[in-house]
Amino acid sequence: MKGCPKNPRLATWLLLAVVTAWLPGAASGADPDAWIGSEAGHYRLAFQPDIDPLTINRMHGWTLFLTDAGGRPLADARIEVSGGMPAHDHGLPSVPRVTEALGRGRYRLEGMRFHMPGVWEVIVTVDVDGIRDRVVVPLTL
Repeated sequence: MKGCPKNPRLATWLLLAVVTAWLPGAASGADPDAWIGSEAGHYRLAFQPDIDPLTINRMHGWTLFLTDAGGRPLADARIEVSGGMPAHDHGLPSVPRVTEALGRGRYRLEGMRFHMPGVWEVIVTVDVDGIRDRVVVPLTL
């Protein structure tokens, strides 16, 4: 065929690169296995903490990756973060907040801290054009 690479390996790699660029989340840099769907199914969220592993009593930030249900990155989302330890009936010991929209559905979250080991929930409430939904992120530290 005219215009096709003569090297089948090269053609395969080129095809893989094009397909990967179109996959949901690929442009954002988030691990596709890490996506968590919102309660009503409107949004999907992935996150990347600044520290690994998450450490008790250490302030840190996260990068949030946010898409609609179809995998398209969301711009101009209003995001609130809360949470706590359901078994202990208390909230987070800090007041995390989104400080910056980084583009392509990525947001900077500052002020995360966990003060004890156990089961935590981080609740990310997302509002885009009046459609409000929650993503519950379960964590065990």
